[in-house]
Amino acid sequence: MRYLSPEGAIAPTGTWSLASRAGDFIFIAGMRGIDPQTNELVAGDEARIAQAFRNMEHIAASEGAGLGDAVRLTVYVTDMDRHRPIVNKVQEALWSGGPYPPRTILEVSALNQDDIFEVEGTFYAPV
Repeated sequence: MRYLSPEGAIAPTGTWSLASRAGDFIFIAGMRGIDPQTNELVAGDEARIAQAFRNMEHIAASEGAGLGDAVRLTVYVTDMDRHRPIVNKVQEALWSGGPYPPRTILEVSALNQDDIFEVEGTFYAPV
């Protein structure tokens, strides 16, 4: 097992790693819509959600995996009625209409920095 911190990724904001690789699997920590250039949240709900997915995609790509290699996603939103439709729209665009990985979406009372969205993923990337 090894921890991952690819060049061009966001900087962790605490005592955690961006991802780890264990054998053929990559486990990516909860990604938020942080611009990796500034380490600040991007403006706008849809842009922020898309950026979080791109941050996850960047880490997966550093290990040879793409979004199509996602075997499971967990999504956290602070307002299910407002944000779930945006998540679905962004995923539809990023996955080009499917197929989509299994996903659990949960409404939570709060996220770090009063954010609205976070996504974590597991990817299959044979060594």
